[in-house]
Amino acid sequence: MITRRELNATLGASLVALLSGAVSPARAEADASAQNATGDKPLRNPRPIPILMQQSIGDVGDAVVTMLILNIPARPSAGPHSAFPMHKHSGPVFAYMLEGSVENQVDPDGPKTYKTGDSWYEPAMHVHRLLHNLSETQPAKILVFEVTPKGKPLAQPAK
Repeated sequence: MITRRELNATLGASLVALLSGAVSPARAEADASAQNATGDKPLRNPRPIPILMQQSIGDVGDAVVTMLILNIPARPSAGPHSAFPMHKHSGPVFAYMLEGSVENQVDPDGPKTYKTGDSWYEPAMHVHRLLHNLSETQPAKILVFEVTPKGKPLAQPAK
């Protein structure tokens, strides 16, 4: 289980890596290290920062970064199969399961199950066919980090 501090450090390092272009894991860790008061040399983290995922997202030009927590209520056994209608995201999406478990399907892949601590990547403009909570009693929470070309919606309906 990853701690909140480790999650924040990882998200910070990922954001630095994302905004500075494709960088190696060692460079992302070095960039994420704090500078000391004199600015002479970076402080060394006594523990390595776990990298959950690295993915090239291509050139998105002038982009907007959105980070949100998606709350998915428990799904009654007779309830709808998907919490959201089919859609496409205008930019790449990174997701991290904070709580619960979900079934998720993004083309061209089949449905996959994700539980607390799992993460995944969704390429831009791939059809997101399915996302639902697997529990009939407990909500699920997903931390979503999306990079969207400026002026484009986060999501749009898919056919």
